[in-house]
Amino acid sequence: MARQMVGDGDDVYRLRVELHRPDWQGETVQFYGPFNSIGAARGQRTVYAKRSWVKDVQIQTAYTEWSDVQ
Repeated sequence: MARQMVGDGDDVYRLRVELHRPDWQGETVQFYGPFNSIGAARGQRTVYAKRSWVKDVQIQTAYTEWSDVQ
């Protein structure tokens, strides 16, 4: 069973997490989400901001536009 996260024209949110781990080879930015509300994204931002290996956490938004698949 599929779940609809957002309707037409709704905003979705994700976290952009910048990591600070000098001894780690790999990506320094990771993305988490999508979240269907700003409140859910803010809650996750609070969780990640408390971690010692996180340098910065930003919430990003996107506007949904649905179209038919060919």
